[in-house]
Amino acid sequence: MDEAVDARQETLAGQLGWLLQDRRQRRGWSQHQLAERAATSQQQVSRFERGALGVTAGLADRLFAELGLRLRVDVEAAEGPLDEAIDRVRADLVGRQRMVLADFRLLTVLREPGFGYVIDGTAAALLQGVPIAARRIDLLVAEDELDRLAEWIYVVPGLRRRNERHRDFSRYDIDPRDAGPLWWVTALVELKVRLVPELPRPVLVTVADADGDEHRVAVRALPAVEADFAEVARVLSRLRAR
Repeated sequence: MDEAVDARQETLAGQLGWLLQDRRQRRGWSQHQLAERAATSQQQVSRFERGALGVTAGLADRLFAELGLRLRVDVEAAEGPLDEAIDRVRADLVGRQRMVLADFRLLTVLREPGFGYVIDGTAAALLQGVPIAARRIDLLVAEDELDRLAEWIYVVPGLRRRNERHRDFSRYDIDPRDAGPLWWVTALVELKVRLVPELPRPVLVTVADADGDEHRVAVRALPAVEADFAEVARVLSRLRAR
C-alpha cells in the first residue's frame, strides 16, 4: 500500500477504494473510462473508491484487472501498515520536507501568490516534524483574497479542478469564484484551498532546499491541524502510544 495515510484505510472497503482511485489516477483514466472497460457504471466505481460499496471479489478483481493489476490477500498486525508508513517517512524526514517545498515551488513557478496564505493539513504537519506522508498541498486563504487567488490559479501550469459530480478532475472551469470545491491537480502536485474569514497566526518553519538555501514557510499550528485532519491525528496518536 502507498505511504499516504488516508482515513479510508480504516476498513477493507476503504483500503480497496483508496488503492483503486490511486492506481486509476496514475494511469490518467477517469472513473467513466474505467467503468466502461470493466462493464459497470461510473456510479459503481465512485462508490467503490469512496469505500461506500460492499466489496465483492468479482467486481474488485474486474476493476483492478482493467488497470493491469491483480489483488493479493494477506494479514498483518493491526498497526503494521501505519507503523511502517511512519518509519519510512521518519527515515527520510528532511527529504520529504524538501519535497513539500519543491511541490509548492512548482505551483509558483510562473507567479508567486499575490495574497497571504498558511499551509495546512499533512504538509503542515510534515514541515513541523510529524512523520506523515504529505499527499497534497493544503492552503488556508482569507475570504477577501478570493479574486487574487483566482488570478494566481489561472497562471498555474496544467491545472485541473475537481468535479464532484464525476469524482474526477477537469481542465474546464478552474475559477475558484465559480461553484465547486477549491481543489486542483497538476501532473505532479495536488492543491486544496480552504477560505477562512481571516488567517490564523502561523508558525514559521525553516526548510533548506537541496542546494542548502533556506526558506521560511508559514504553516498552521500543529494542534489545530491535528483537530481538523484525521490522518494527522491518527499518526500523532500512534506516536504517543509507541
